Amino acid sequence: MWPSSYFQWLTKSAPTGVVEVYPEISDSYETNLPNVFIIGDLTGVPLLKFAAESGVNVWKHIRVNKTDYLDAVIIGSGPAGLSCAYEAKRLGKKYVVLEANLPFQTIQSYPKQKPIFSEPKNFNSQSKVVIQDSIKEELLESLNALLQKEPVALHTRKRVSSIQSNGSFYTVHTESGDSYYTNSVVIAIGKSGDPKRLEVKGETNPNVFYRLFDPYDSKDKSIVIVGGGDSAVEAAIACSDFANEVSLIHRGKEVSRPKEENQILLEKKVKEGKIKLLLESQVTEITEQNVFVKSSVSSSKHKADLVYILIGNLAPIPFLKKIGIKIQNEKSLSDWVGFFSLFSFAGLAYLGKASFYGPGWFSPLATGFAGLSILGLILFCYLKLTGGTRPLQPWILIRNTYLLWLFFYFLFVYISATYFGYTLFGKYPSFHYTMLYSLTILVFGIRRILVRKTNYILYQTLCLIFVQVFFLFLLPELILPELGGLGYLGSPDGFLRTQVFPNDAYWKAYGFILAWPLSMGVLYDGGITNFWLGYGVLFSFGLIPFLVYRYGKGAYCGWICSCGGLAETLGDEHRQKMPHGKWAYRLEHSGQYILFIAFLLTALKLFGVYGKRINPGLEATEFIADSVKWIYDLFVDIGLAGVVGVGFYFLFSGRIWCRMFCPLASLMHIYAKFSRFRIFSEKKKCISCNICTKNCHQGIDVMGYASRGIPLDSVQCVRCSACVSLCPTDVLEFGRFVSSGIQYDSIQAKLGK
Repeated sequence: MWPSSYFQWLTKSAPTGVVEVYPEISDSYETNLPNVFIIGDLTGVPLLKFAAESGVNVWKHIRVNKTDYLDAVIIGSGPAGLSCAYEAKRLGKKYVVLEANLPFQTIQSYPKQKPIFSEPKNFNSQSKVVIQDSIKEELLESLNALLQKEPVALHTRKRVSSIQSNGSFYTVHTESGDSYYTNSVVIAIGKSGDPKRLEVKGETNPNVFYRLFDPYDSKDKSIVIVGGGDSAVEAAIACSDFANEVSLIHRGKEVSRPKEENQILLEKKVKEGKIKLLLESQVTEITEQNVFVKSSVSSSKHKADLVYILIGNLAPIPFLKKIGIKIQNEKSLSDWVGFFSLFSFAGLAYLGKASFYGPGWFSPLATGFAGLSILGLILFCYLKLTGGTRPLQPWILIRNTYLLWLFFYFLFVYISATYFGYTLFGKYPSFHYTMLYSLTILVFGIRRILVRKTNYILYQTLCLIFVQVFFLFLLPELILPELGGLGYLGSPDGFLRTQVFPNDAYWKAYGFILAWPLSMGVLYDGGITNFWLGYGVLFSFGLIPFLVYRYGKGAYCGWICSCGGLAETLGDEHRQKMPHGKWAYRLEHSGQYILFIAFLLTALKLFGVYGKRINPGLEATEFIADSVKWIYDLFVDIGLAGVVGVGFYFLFSGRIWCRMFCPLASLMHIYAKFSRFRIFSEKKKCISCNICTKNCHQGIDVMGYASRGIPLDSVQCVRCSACVSLCPTDVLEFGRFVSSGIQYDSIQAKLGK
């Protein structure tokens, strides 16, 4: 039934995966604890080459304290930890490596003859730990040979129990009672947490395992393997040479995430009848002899002497939390207080600037928000100052100073104009808000250009800055009023002053950029002129559909729109905070309802404006629209676009309004269904690290497309390029379908290209 069928048409079969939880670290590998770093698999990139390289690079960021303590305690002796130790040795640092078991324990636990892929092939590592295409046994042999030839300060059987901060240094305690005093800690324990579980009846039976040690154990047995990644596929392939029968159960429609080599072998084994592949199936119960499976069409029973559940491991979150490391998107008290303060400031800003032309009760409500924002800011600063956070980097200091100045600047402008009749520069708060908005895009846009060094981001950010500063600030607020005052816009009865800016309404210039229904005033106007009727219809239903058809929704959302401009600049550091999950995917259709209401109100308004010339009785439709429009303005323009859109910036990223509620974005979703734009992926390069999905502040499961090699056609995409530029193996690329095939973008969006 509509609207569910309509929503299904919009999203089609778009993947809706969630983001795996990892510790929160900076670009320099540092956690929220000063001089405590995380390297290797726990950074979210499951590649041995990158793990080893992170062990080298982390030393570029470890701050040196001249004490008698160790320069670093390295926890874990896998490729990352060992690489870190060799770099410390080369630099002449005082260090020690603590290993809970034996060196390379994680690799030791791989199945026999497990293939090792040295991806990416063209990556030249600076680490002494060399990773090459091989098998488990060959890799262990080379690593042990390296360790024997060039020993490091390695202490085995030393499981770390706690890390205690003592001001400028740390004390690392082990379960055996040893203590190590160090200036920094490097955690390289890998993703060695508990295995993920199915949570079904019988999972604790003695025939259920979460790791395959030796494929020979499956000889002459019936084997059931659950999973769809490399580990599950490799296990099925290995066991198929010994077992009587192997069943591979996967809940997805296809096995798409494993490496290309594994997929080719799997397809071969399935064709040979050595592996039975059960797709879109889930285990419902496990007994000591059988596994019960349910699919979308039937239920079945499969003999199972051994069951291997290989659906991945959880990161060691409990250990990380125990030592005080913050987890991604896990909100602390200071985060909630900061959100409260920013949300209150958004209430002050949007109600405050509207109070000079809106209802009288806007002003006391805005003042109330101002008081709450000040209280929240004071508490937030107190929590940060007493929380023992890492030293402020230069940019963080500049950013926080700017945001504090912005807050107090607008607070002064509002209070002085509202209660003392003093308008700074003779301008009302709405002018100052627009100026601050433009200045923020400029300041944070420069930062984005300096940090995200790609041609695409350079041109995109410069475009966003120009559009905002010129078209959405200087032109309507300063240039046009000045030109009009000097008489350069023609006579009062001329075209410009009767059709484009009737009654010197220079604010209408915002409509040149902010299309209907983002800016309802373009078409919702009791005194609408022929120019604005024609321009508004042509812009929203002609030019924008053309741009979306050729270049995707991001041609407007990512290169022109002021909301997108702020999201891509101020919101750049917070893109990982966008929620992923069922509730978020359901909520993102809210804008379609708002679009419907906007269309209905505008149609009623225009029907009344033009209809009353023929039949005065039709003026009633205009009255009906006006009686509802103020609620729309309050709820959508001020509430959702303003207070929620800005207030949630540092909690749920800067694209909450764009993704969930914007009616213009919802209109473009319809256009995007016919767009030629895609993000193309080279499937064989995808390592399913989820970095693309994690950094999508539109909540798209980018990895769900990339791991299957499917061109991304999500209507939510705004061409921000984060997924393309941050992909560690260069899987993704912008392009579009043309008559001759695929045409890739000429502006390079990948890093280092």
